[in-house]
Amino acid sequence: MNRDSHRLRAAAGPVVAVVSSIVAAMQALRLWEWRPGVPLSLSGDAPQILVQVDAILRSDWYQVNHHVGAPFGLNQAWFTTADVLNFSVIKALGLFTDSAATASAVFFLIGFPAAALTAYWLARELGLTRPAAVATGVLFSVIPGHQQWFDHLWLASYWMVPLAVWLIVRVARGEPLLPPHSSLRAGGHVARHARWMTFRTVAIVVAIGLADVYYVAFTLILLGVVLVLRLASGTRAVQLLPGATAAAGIGILCGVSLFAATRGRAGDLVTGALPATRGIGESELYAGKLIELVLPWHEHRAAPLQFLSRAYGIAAPPNVEHPALGLVALVGVVAILWRCVASLATGRRISATWGLLAALTLVSLAFYTKGGLGSVVALFLTPQIRTWSRFVVFIALLGLLAAGLGLSRLGRRHGRSVAWVAAVLVTTVGVLDQTNPAVAPDYRHLALQRTELETYAEHLSDTVGGGCAIFQLPVVAYPEEAPPGNMADYDHLLPSISSPDSLSWSYGAIRGTQRSDWQQALPVSDQRRLLEDVAAAGFCAVSIDRDGYAGSGDPTDLTGDLLGEPVATAAGESLAAYDLRPLAARLSGAGQQRRDAVLRPVVASLGGSLVKLSDGVPSQTTGPTALVTLSNMGAAPVPTTLTFELSSTGPEQRSVTISGPGIQRQVVRVSDTRPQEVSVDLTAPRGSTKVTLEATGGIAPVPGTEGREQAALVVRNLRLSTTVGVNAASLQQFLAASPPSLR
Repeated sequence: MNRDSHRLRAAAGPVVAVVSSIVAAMQALRLWEWRPGVPLSLSGDAPQILVQVDAILRSDWYQVNHHVGAPFGLNQAWFTTADVLNFSVIKALGLFTDSAATASAVFFLIGFPAAALTAYWLARELGLTRPAAVATGVLFSVIPGHQQWFDHLWLASYWMVPLAVWLIVRVARGEPLLPPHSSLRAGGHVARHARWMTFRTVAIVVAIGLADVYYVAFTLILLGVVLVLRLASGTRAVQLLPGATAAAGIGILCGVSLFAATRGRAGDLVTGALPATRGIGESELYAGKLIELVLPWHEHRAAPLQFLSRAYGIAAPPNVEHPALGLVALVGVVAILWRCVASLATGRRISATWGLLAALTLVSLAFYTKGGLGSVVALFLTPQIRTWSRFVVFIALLGLLAAGLGLSRLGRRHGRSVAWVAAVLVTTVGVLDQTNPAVAPDYRHLALQRTELETYAEHLSDTVGGGCAIFQLPVVAYPEEAPPGNMADYDHLLPSISSPDSLSWSYGAIRGTQRSDWQQALPVSDQRRLLEDVAAAGFCAVSIDRDGYAGSGDPTDLTGDLLGEPVATAAGESLAAYDLRPLAARLSGAGQQRRDAVLRPVVASLGGSLVKLSDGVPSQTTGPTALVTLSNMGAAPVPTTLTFELSSTGPEQRSVTISGPGIQRQVVRVSDTRPQEVSVDLTAPRGSTKVTLEATGGIAPVPGTEGREQAALVVRNLRLSTTVGVNAASLQQFLAASPPSLR
């Protein structure tokens, strides 16, 4: 009876934590309003998350997704993450549903009780009482902003962070991660305990290593700091071997996952700048501010507190992800820092647990903040980990553990009843502070939006039949590209995630590869030629998002004159689709040659700044050494002419040498007031050809940037042309001819 009673009490804690977390999530998200099939969001990054989930459910994983990016498909190896564990859970959910909206919603919701359970377990491992552990788990599961993280679905699955902290704590304390071999051979209870200990450590290492790469990186950073501190404190190197092995295991698992995710890149021609290539300055841009951890969540349910954060955000632009700790975690972090200061001021030694929390908190804050250690990593190691503000998840957990230690002390002094009352009070206040049902998804609007998109796609499919490829206008690069007009990010993905598999859509191939950049050479400023080109390329319908043409000419009237009335419309989404098959029939005599001229063009791009438009003239700053990349996507060499205006960023004259394979070397002299027109004739062979611009002198401030940008050359109106009937254009040409973004 005593044993059963003990087991019941042991199970009660995690059950209460899980149930309380579910209740907290339900009120935050108003889950009683949600229905299966309704996505939790269709804005921000949510459309591409839904495309990814749909691909996983169809077993595409890291393969080519032919539902988007037509006609060549989306090669997901160019823009993916190493979330093998998360992807596996999605695949398991596919046993019960084939709906990406339902599977992604269930996955998101599972993350709340999962985080509560692992945080509860960690708290108990660190000696917190059950009431304190419950409060820690529940509040960690609903850290500020979690309810809005569907757009970052894999980051929202942060339940492995407590497992990572457990591993870091064990390594810091020098506690064994694996049992001695003798225990495994001992038999009986000793062997069972040893096997459990082995399984636990291996499972935790695997869970961390196969999780989101951000949490892997943060775990390895903290493990590395702990190992260095132990070595500096006199610990023998051999004693650090278990911790180093665990870190290596996590790194290897993540590396293998990344290799598996990216191995499909081979064979794709790279034609321009690829996505997810981060710059050093982005680590500064996406790092956090300490004051954001002190301020309330910017979506706080209390209007005065919400106003406080938003007023600061107006005065000083906040981090794009709005990190916040919440009141309870903030109190915990302040307590940690106060104990540090008090220890230094009085000379009294801080306890081992508080000292470890202090060390981990200080290191986490040092990486989290702008101009901190994250910028050092970006400068000297890699800028690929750029959003250092995501360290807030670790900081919040450490703060909640500190608050839990305070609750545990209170409970041990005043008894179990007081402990539970205090835990309930703290949890209630914390949940109210960290969540807000007012910003829950608008399920009714999402359901109506989904229905309209599905009806649009079904009408289109009924008209043009299965196996049809739909070309989407305006032409927009994917991903991480500001859309034209009033379009929101990834609006072009909305029809595809609502359509039957029998249709494919042009948007979604990765920019910087031939799968996408053939669209860059289309005559986007000539609607008649554009429609003829895409019809010749095999597209049987065109879908126009009129929001993309806000502020410029709406092509739907001209399209209607050329193709007739739309065969499908979605007024709420500003969509209209037209049948291209009659036009394709009239062009049938052109055959494969016209198709290849459209789908296998020559494109050019300049390495340098982003393209800027001034009075319709495109320009980029670059140099003193710059490369113009010509990419011939066809099989035969193509004679081309490259023209551009070249000038300097400053008044001093520069000599610029223009060279490359198969072209006549040129030298021109330029300054900011004496630009030169340059023309280069070359025959572009299949694949990529590099034209080099080499300027004398160093870099100088770019005018109008107040010294924030430095370069040597300004290249304006870069144009590519050919006389052999193959489409050809530069990125500057394409952007100058495209409707501008109003964002």
